[in-house]
Amino acid sequence: MKKIAILLLIVFMSGCLKTGDDIPLKQKVELFWKARITGKYTFKYKNKTLRLYEDFLAEDLKKKVSEQKFYSLLNYKVLQFKIQNITYSKDEKDAMVTVLISIDFQGYRLDNIKIKNKWIKEKGSWRVLLKTQSNPFSDNM
Repeated sequence: MKKIAILLLIVFMSGCLKTGDDIPLKQKVELFWKARITGKYTFKYKNKTLRLYEDFLAEDLKKKVSEQKFYSLLNYKVLQFKIQNITYSKDEKDAMVTVLISIDFQGYRLDNIKIKNKWIKEKGSWRVLLKTQSNPFSDNM
């Protein structure tokens, strides 16, 4: 009887556990680009510390790009952003996000650069798949 009670308690408690950060995609995209604007890649959100590399990049991408390499690719200053469009897949496990950004690139302000990134739902959290190019005129980053 005691073993059954313990088993039921474990099953009940595991059902209450949340995986991922439960941040809606639009909010996650906004947090990503606000971090790019401020240059603060570790920040607090709802009493939780988030890190751009650890909490925003897809696991597959982290296997290909070290944290040091990722931050070295962020070589242009983002001045502002506007989410233009979010298109979810039918199963809502991934989405294409289009953002318009303004940047300072080598001393010149460039406006309305269209950035498209695929975001995927991974272990309950939205994660971005970025190309590993540092060119702001490429499709991603």
